[in-house]
Amino acid sequence: MFILYQLSFTFLTYWFQLQLQLEITIEALLGSPEESDLGFLGSENARKYVERLPYFPKQPFSEKFPNATPIAIDLVERMLVFDPDKRITVDEALNHPYLVSLHEINEEPTCPSPFYFDFEQSSLSEDDIKELIWTESLNFNPEEKI
Repeated sequence: MFILYQLSFTFLTYWFQLQLQLEITIEALLGSPEESDLGFLGSENARKYVERLPYFPKQPFSEKFPNATPIAIDLVERMLVFDPDKRITVDEALNHPYLVSLHEINEEPTCPSPFYFDFEQSSLSEDDIKELIWTESLNFNPEEKI
């Protein structure tokens, strides 16, 4: 049991270190978000976490990727923005000079009606969620029925 715990702890420690390293690497390239970029974060804990990360100035993409074309750099810089409200939209990206030759508006399928994800806004209690998870797990382990 101790070995399993040790392996789990080692894996989780590695996983969290890898995740933190990735976050810091991305932030080191993009630069630390400004205070005005944190408004979309709904969680105070998430905001505090981002604020605690080390400060990094934005790196010029043209220096980091000298072989990339200026229009490719422009598109990537507009896509890799911390605040989703300030990011380029899909339609804008598809019409960007870098991608415009790859898409033909008349040949693209369209959705006849918008998607609604109201079911994701359900106000289930913790006990309701536990019951749903238990019921779903019985589909995979029917011998566990009580």
